[in-house]
Amino acid sequence: MQRMIFPLAAIVGQETVKRALLIAVVNPKAGGVLVAGEKGTAKSTLVRSLADITGEARLIELPLNATEDMVFGGLDMQYALEQGKRRFLPGILARANNHLLYIDEINLLRQEFLGSLLDAAATGVYRVEREGISCLHAAACTLIGTMNPEEGTLSPQMIDRFGLYAAVSREKNETDRMEIMRRILAYEARPAEFCRQYAAANEAIKQQVAVARSLLQAIAVSEAMILLAAQMCARAHSPGHRAELFLLEAARAIAALAGRTYLLPADLEEAACYVLPQRMRQEEQPLPPEPPEQSEPEPPGEEPPEQPDNQPPPPEPPTNQQEREQPEEQTVPPAGQPESGGSDQEKVADIDTTFPFIRMALALPQDRQERRGSGKRSLTRTDTKQGRYVRSGIPNGQVTDLAFDATLRAAAPYQKFRNTAQCAIAIEREDLRQKIREKRIGSTFLFVVDASGSMGARERMRAVKGAVCAMLQDAYQQRDQVGLIAFRRQTAEVLLPITRSVDLAQKCLRYLPTGGKTPLAEGLTAALRVLASRRQKDREMKPVLVLVTDGRANTTTTGGDGMADALKVAGKIHKTGVHSVVIDTESDFVKLGLARTVAREMGSVYYSLRELSEHNIMHIVKNLS
Repeated sequence: MQRMIFPLAAIVGQETVKRALLIAVVNPKAGGVLVAGEKGTAKSTLVRSLADITGEARLIELPLNATEDMVFGGLDMQYALEQGKRRFLPGILARANNHLLYIDEINLLRQEFLGSLLDAAATGVYRVEREGISCLHAAACTLIGTMNPEEGTLSPQMIDRFGLYAAVSREKNETDRMEIMRRILAYEARPAEFCRQYAAANEAIKQQVAVARSLLQAIAVSEAMILLAAQMCARAHSPGHRAELFLLEAARAIAALAGRTYLLPADLEEAACYVLPQRMRQEEQPLPPEPPEQSEPEPPGEEPPEQPDNQPPPPEPPTNQQEREQPEEQTVPPAGQPESGGSDQEKVADIDTTFPFIRMALALPQDRQERRGSGKRSLTRTDTKQGRYVRSGIPNGQVTDLAFDATLRAAAPYQKFRNTAQCAIAIEREDLRQKIREKRIGSTFLFVVDASGSMGARERMRAVKGAVCAMLQDAYQQRDQVGLIAFRRQTAEVLLPITRSVDLAQKCLRYLPTGGKTPLAEGLTAALRVLASRRQKDREMKPVLVLVTDGRANTTTTGGDGMADALKVAGKIHKTGVHSVVIDTESDFVKLGLARTVAREMGSVYYSLRELSEHNIMHIVKNLS
């Protein structure tokens, strides 16, 4: 039985997504569309309803469990067995040439698999090199993907490959929700009669798309529109230059849907609603001018130079009353002089239980190392028989996990020249192929927390503890390992070695006091020691260092410049290749930007504490250059 397609005209609301889909259908150069939204918001229904309005272009759906040979094509087994020759058998991607390729739950695909699909859609061709076959095939298709962010998002570089982005949201109006239920019940009761009710409206949309396609080639882009597109993307701080091209192509489709052969600024403004939101970046604030270098501390036994009479001391930087009461914010005294008596005062801040849940999304490059372990965080190759079979390879030794399908494909072209005897197919040792599997494992997060006196001001530590606890909750769900280091006064202390007990980490954090100066260099050095020691025990570990600080390094055990020493250790961390994140807790009106400087030196991803609480997601990518 052929299931009737739910008409596009019968879908209640979701006008933004409908518009984005029509733009992608009219102009394939707009770069396809990524539809994201929570469960039960008709994402798949919206996309599948396009099958009735695309005309000659068909909607081809990619199965979620599709293998590489199913998608890209491979050896024609039947021809190889009968003729003893290799011949390319096209896959789903070849059939999608000049059509629409729909990928449901696109965020669940492997990154390299999805990257190959996006490359093929962007260039219009793809090459297959496998099992003695070399074939170049056309694949000029329009990609349409849907995903539920609750199950994980795509990396920013993957999202950037899509021209358009549309967010689906549930209907909040009670009348609209009632109408949705009425239409679904009517469709399920009498689908044919229901579709006939909206046949005229659907046909009108189909005709609009057909006319828009015919007008598209006649729409030229003027210099004024190019300038406007460049200005829009520059104001959005969009990375790269894909945005300008997608913006202009989407505007052309919008003009064509309006029945015009010329562009208006309103077309670009509407197109920007689909092209720019996912590409917008915050403007990077320039660093403030470097403060004047402090004079070198006087050698022991010599007195500092006398101040002129009636000369007031230099003014303190503007702070609120609470920070002025914190003696820890004072300048480091010269060597040989004791710190002020109030620097040892401590207080324990509560955990901010209202801090939103933070999801840590890893987009780290996979290496060729086979890893073991358990968890739910990231994909890795494994030499066990657990995990998903993703591809095959030539074994280096004894075959422990036979890839039966790949072995048959390797043996098929030689059957005419082999003595099969009573066997249907003769397989020799050189035909054997080993399965390559992938599975999910947990990650290792080492939290390095600034517990100096400056963190106690303005209840910063309460918010910091709330943020770290929110990240620990995500680590618990993904079965990660965690460790905790705190630095204050003159030293750094390993409060919790790397362990799977997230509860212990939360308890250590709860009773962590604040007070004293900020030995940032010692905190980073302790992190290096912990990671080096752990790597000796677990060489498969891929750690992530999370530094939480305001960056105000004002002391060091060497007696030198605390900030210079911290930057030196940060450079060492970058050279080791440890992936890191810096969370800036600075909240003063006049920001020094010291934590951003540390992040830059360490090659880290940078977040402010406020940005983290607003976005509720932390993207951890490979070390930045």
